[in-house]
Amino acid sequence: MHKITLPLIYHTMSRSQRQICAISKDTNFIRNEVRALLEDGIIEASISPWRAQVVVLKDERRKKRLVVDYSATINRFTLLDAYPLPKIDSLVQTIAKYRVFSTIDLKSAYHQIPIVNEERLYTAFEADGSLYQFTRIPFGVTNGVACFQRVINSFIEKEKLKGVVAYLDDVTVCGLS
Repeated sequence: MHKITLPLIYHTMSRSQRQICAISKDTNFIRNEVRALLEDGIIEASISPWRAQVVVLKDERRKKRLVVDYSATINRFTLLDAYPLPKIDSLVQTIAKYRVFSTIDLKSAYHQIPIVNEERLYTAFEADGSLYQFTRIPFGVTNGVACFQRVINSFIEKEKLKGVVAYLDDVTVCGLS
């Protein structure tokens, strides 16, 4: 199984963002999301010297989403993985060769890829009065996108899946009839 590493550009002192207070209307949402992530094994308790803060965002459908802001912590010091994303026009040209297709949006796709144990501490974040760290790729970490695209491309190639293309967690299965 592929595991993500979080290589640092250079060794640096740990970074701990200043504590912020969650908006009271978001406290229950944060608590419930953290509980679910713990139960699913996506996060674990942490004693890391690193600490990022959580932010609650709303998507275009006004649905809340828990996001960790790594902009002041690990993202500033992570060596960039330059693995390329597929070009949209190339994907469209490939799909256009087929008569039928179906698109699948993989749910919580990034959370399927583990982080190597010794680098989990860099993903530490504070929520609901405790410190946690991710065991799997969190949304918002610098190399999450490149890592996931590499994994999905490798899977499609290894399994010799003809007529299957992926752009991150959006997978399109194509057929001639």
